[in-house]
Amino acid sequence: MAKARNFLLLLLLTAFTIRVLWLAVEPLLPFVVSGLAIVSVMGFVYYRFTRW
Repeated sequence: MAKARNFLLLLLLTAFTIRVLWLAVEPLLPFVVSGLAIVSVMGFVYYRFTRW
């Protein structure tokens, strides 16, 4: 019984940690996506201009 209780507590703490991390990261997603898009475009342009 103690093992099952510890496992359920671990599951609950894991779910809580994932939820808190999601709440912290979710507002930043638009900035991350737009930053990746800008870096990709700039890298493509740099690659095209510096190619042999």
